[in-house]
Amino acid sequence: MTITDYILSKTNRLTISPEITPGDHGFSMFNDAGTEVEVSELLYSLTKVVKPKLLLETGTHVGVSSTYLAQGIKENNNGGKLLTFEIIPVHLNNAKLLWQEVGVENVIEAKLQSALDFEPRDIEFDMLFLDSEPQLRFDEFVKYWPNLKPGGIIAIHDLHPSMGHHGQVWHGQYDWPYGDFRLKLGPFIKEHQVQVIHPLTPRGLSIFQKTRAEFEVTKYLVEGN
Repeated sequence: MTITDYILSKTNRLTISPEITPGDHGFSMFNDAGTEVEVSELLYSLTKVVKPKLLLETGTHVGVSSTYLAQGIKENNNGGKLLTFEIIPVHLNNAKLLWQEVGVENVIEAKLQSALDFEPRDIEFDMLFLDSEPQLRFDEFVKYWPNLKPGGIIAIHDLHPSMGHHGQVWHGQYDWPYGDFRLKLGPFIKEHQVQVIHPLTPRGLSIFQKTRAEFEVTKYLVEGN
């Protein structure tokens, strides 16, 4: 039984259909949108590999991605927790019902507020999944960067290899809706503080890993020898 088969066996809140993003991607989507089915499964797998003690998600929506993340955390059985943020009450209420049906509510702490208004202080995260409003995600990256452990993962949904860069002004914003990634994420990339990969998913997914001292490739790039 796959992780998706397992979750669907626990709830009738989710159904699956072909992805509607233009192009013959061969991906699937849930009735309540959120992350693609395959991306949700990837997030689950990341939690199984990273084994986070604390994982942060922004943009809970109706709880699809958080269900997969929380299921992985639950199976790790290492006391890990998921902290997730949502600003729309009805979405969060629906997410809580889904979590209860699947049985992952005990590893989730949900907050009805913007992640940008939360003060993490001395909290350390092993992994971040950023899926709030697109114009907020780069700011979330910067805000929580100091709280991400070396080697930790940041995944940003809906972000294609272009990093949202199209050079046009829409709705009064350059590179709408994300904004110019070079201003906020550029220094991290230029200084080799992150490694980046872009799985070619229909809606976009960019995965960053915070470098650590043991990464020989990063030392080679920085030192130039």
